[in-house]
Amino acid sequence: MKNNYIIFLALVFVYQTLFAQQKQAYSPHPSHMVRNRGLISTIDSTRLRVWYALNADSIADMNTYIDYQRLDVGDSVSKYYSWFVYNSDSLLRDWHKKHPRARSIPKWLGPGGKKKDTWIQYEFSELYMQNGMLTEYACMPMWLEEHNSQYSEPIPRQSWIISFEMQELLGYTCQKATCHFRGRDYIAWFAPDIPVCQGPWKLGGLPGLILKAHDADSLYIFNAVKIETSRHPIIRYEYKNYKVETREKVQKMQCGFTENWWKAANYHKAEILPNGEIEMKELVSIFTPYEPLELE
Repeated sequence: MKNNYIIFLALVFVYQTLFAQQKQAYSPHPSHMVRNRGLISTIDSTRLRVWYALNADSIADMNTYIDYQRLDVGDSVSKYYSWFVYNSDSLLRDWHKKHPRARSIPKWLGPGGKKKDTWIQYEFSELYMQNGMLTEYACMPMWLEEHNSQYSEPIPRQSWIISFEMQELLGYTCQKATCHFRGRDYIAWFAPDIPVCQGPWKLGGLPGLILKAHDADSLYIFNAVKIETSRHPIIRYEYKNYKVETREKVQKMQCGFTENWWKAANYHKAEILPNGEIEMKELVSIFTPYEPLELE
């Protein structure tokens, strides 16, 4: 049971209304203090930084993105993460330094795309790739942060079929490739002139950087927006409170929390009695089908 249900009493109706407007299920994103993850260390510097729009209505307008993501390719470490989350956390840390006595702190600062208040597993997870291993740190939705988790696995390598079909992206001639990966079919466009065998999310292993990729159902579409070759620090947060789990368990939790956050968070309706006391009412349960990238 939660102690602060009353804060969200008025939001139950609002959130129920929002379900009809969303292609995917609703889960509120976690608090800033949970995302902040404590200490920060520099673990490498970029030799290549690639910016990707996730599910953009218009590539020219980041406000139409589900997320704005970055691939940082270093000399020994690569990292894939949300710039929206990273930027908001940075601004909030600065805000907190300027207002150390504040009794409350904003939940979000800066741009956040078209679903700014929604937790999406691909936005609130960070992927690190080093020494042939991929480690995901998964930050869970509000009131479920105790389930923040991490797992490691060998860096996935898809079995791509390369075709002779070409198209130009960001000034590079790109070649088409297809594969089947963990339950879904994917189409990717890679640039042989950029000798980096990586791409958005967990996709990689082609003889060139992937600049565009999507699943066959176009549920998730990654478009490279820009490429930088200047040096930037690659930072790592402190994840000491993230439980070590298996990939399968983390995926199961993420799907379950997205399909029915209300039930998973043990959310109850409440009523304020005339004497000022709070009386707990029935459990809220709202199921919405969810389509993750990995089906197996």
